[in-house]
Amino acid sequence: MGPEPFRLYMREVAYSAYSEAVANAGPFQAWYREYREPAAIEKGYSELDWVLTEKSLLRIQIAPNSIEINTFSRDAVVRVSRYYIIVQKQDHYENVLNRVVVKFSNGEACELMRPLDEIIDKEKTGGFNNLIGLLG
Repeated sequence: MGPEPFRLYMREVAYSAYSEAVANAGPFQAWYREYREPAAIEKGYSELDWVLTEKSLLRIQIAPNSIEINTFSRDAVVRVSRYYIIVQKQDHYENVLNRVVVKFSNGEACELMRPLDEIIDKEKTGGFNNLIGLLG
């Protein structure tokens, strides 16, 4: 897999961990940034990104003093549950996909949250909906 298809926080140290995690994950398909916010204790930011590849779903959390990458096998997905909120617009109601829970055959689950509007606007992608649509 070539360079990451998005800009990782603390790229200089995070890229090698990312590369190792996706080495056998197959081609990149989609990603989204769930959040990026000032870190509570350390100077810098804390960031949570989700990456979908042909074989894996990766949760990548980067903070000023740590990197955590969880890899979930797409072959082990047994259920994808979508949760919507209903929002009132001026003259109608709309549903908005707010979170998704993915359950795996080993009983584990992971929760993907819709990013805040300011994150969506800043990233200028439909990454969350795209990733969920490809996940199943």
